[in-house]
Amino acid sequence: MRPGPAGVRGYTLVALLVGMTVMTVLIAASLPLVSTQVQRSREEELIFRGLQYAEGIRVFRRRYGRYPTSLREMLDVRPRTLRKLWKDPMTGQADWILVTLGTGVPLPGGGSGIQGKGKAAPTPAPQPTAGAFGPPGGAASGAVLGPITGVRSRSTKKGFRSRDGRDVYSEWVFTEQSLTNPSGTGPVTPGGAPGPGLIR
Repeated sequence: MRPGPAGVRGYTLVALLVGMTVMTVLIAASLPLVSTQVQRSREEELIFRGLQYAEGIRVFRRRYGRYPTSLREMLDVRPRTLRKLWKDPMTGQADWILVTLGTGVPLPGGGSGIQGKGKAAPTPAPQPTAGAFGPPGGAASGAVLGPITGVRSRSTKKGFRSRDGRDVYSEWVFTEQSLTNPSGTGPVTPGGAPGPGLIR
């Protein structure tokens, strides 16, 4: 005996529910893969942008005989040594931690330097002094920042790869030395960068 119209509708509803359940399971299974791919893509972009800053700093030092005092300075000088002010792809913000000369630690106040005011025209032989970092507060106080030798991310997320034995994004430091070891798969020779005023 053939099912009536109500029975056909019942079978259709069951088939629809089964199909939706299968689709939901497949989507749930694929979400981690998509999330992983997005993070890997951002990780690649972090390396690219970090090395762009490192190259800009290297060119600035070679051209002007010193390190820049802010990230914006590399963009404002003519000829510029940086194509644009890159955001940190891991945070989506222009909130890089700046690495300073000699210490390898963030500047006081954690300022990014991107919001620095004015156009500091570089001169051939300025030397950093004891007060070169300015008062605490960094960019927020309008103080001159620097000398800047590199950048690193603020993200404390663990990466899929390791750079110089470190797998947390905020521990990946991008300086001139990174350019000789862009993959970050091995140790970087310490003291590889000359002091300010010295040009290789």
